[in-house]
Amino acid sequence: MPHLTSADKSSFKENGCLIVRSALTAAQIQAAQDALWTGIDADRDDPATWIEAGPRTPVPAHHPAIHATVHESPLFAMMEEMAGEGQLNPGSAGPALVYPSKDKTWSLPERGHLDGYYTPTNGVPEGTVGYMTINVTIYVEDIDSQGGCFTYWPGSHNVAYEYFKTHSLLSVQGGVSSDVFAEGTFPQGCEFVGQAGDAIFWHGQLFHTGSKNVNRNIRMALIGRFSRKDTNDIRFETCDDQWAHWEGIS
Repeated sequence: MPHLTSADKSSFKENGCLIVRSALTAAQIQAAQDALWTGIDADRDDPATWIEAGPRTPVPAHHPAIHATVHESPLFAMMEEMAGEGQLNPGSAGPALVYPSKDKTWSLPERGHLDGYYTPTNGVPEGTVGYMTINVTIYVEDIDSQGGCFTYWPGSHNVAYEYFKTHSLLSVQGGVSSDVFAEGTFPQGCEFVGQAGDAIFWHGQLFHTGSKNVNRNIRMALIGRFSRKDTNDIRFETCDDQWAHWEGIS
């Protein structure tokens, strides 16, 4: 039985993202939290020690409890319902934690970026570009506004699509939005506020970014980026039909 409705798919098509509530079981959430705490340099029972703690990735994505959040829940099947059954590389979702800041000043990020582009610190080789079909951000802790929420720009995948119809995929330096959006046209972003077990799917060309955490909780998120198995064949192809490679949506 399908997990997504036609309305869900239409919403993803329009906005480039889809929020799914309660995607994980209580046991999966607990197991993921327990796994993360084995690598966090702080006292689990003392929130005062969580402030500006670390590391960002306390355990690897292949940890069984972390891997299970995608592959022992409906999440991977949901992505396949949009991209096409059997079309995605399996992958996983890796931890991306944001610890509470000492500085409590906060503002909504003004601009986002696209993933897969070289910057001096992100490990992407210069002169190359990654290509993700669909991505997912999963919360395994309750995250309120101003708590380091994943921040995204609904509909920005459509702007990127129009841009890449006449520009090379390599033309966006560092994935920054200023290359795609004209000066003064970048809209206001949205925070993904959610509870443990909630997730948001986002199109590979949706502008997004992280945000500052001025709340008490650690922003415990897992982020997975998934590409089609034929990515090397279609990487630089911008089709007349934006959804030509989305068998479940087109």
